[in-house]
Amino acid sequence: MEPFRLPLTVMSTHIDMFGHVNHTRYLEFMEWARFAWAASLGCPLPEMVRDQGVGPAIIRAQLSFRRECRLGDELVATVQPVSARRGIGRLHQDIYDARTDERVCEAEMSFVMLDLVARRAVALPSFFLDQLRG
Repeated sequence: MEPFRLPLTVMSTHIDMFGHVNHTRYLEFMEWARFAWAASLGCPLPEMVRDQGVGPAIIRAQLSFRRECRLGDELVATVQPVSARRGIGRLHQDIYDARTDERVCEAEMSFVMLDLVARRAVALPSFFLDQLRG
């Protein structure tokens, strides 16, 4: 299965005092890609939260930064399902320079489904299991 791809442009608000994208913004870019990925599969996360009272919560994020990004760079954030076991889902995410296709950041993300009333992890919905099992 091909990874989901979300185009992004680096804006001035993404830049830190060193003149490049602040490391926390990469996490934000990846979150935007996960939300768009879920919506593209017919499961918008805001509706899941509203209608079912659950939502995915990241429990582990392991990022590797390969090169800096700067103002005006055109990027692509990807989402690739990896696995689902014992209530934990795993996704692989990359951010690429859209012009050169060079990987600038990669991440392994683990998540659980959080019951937003009980504030505890619950079973992953079948929608996520289907996507993560491939």
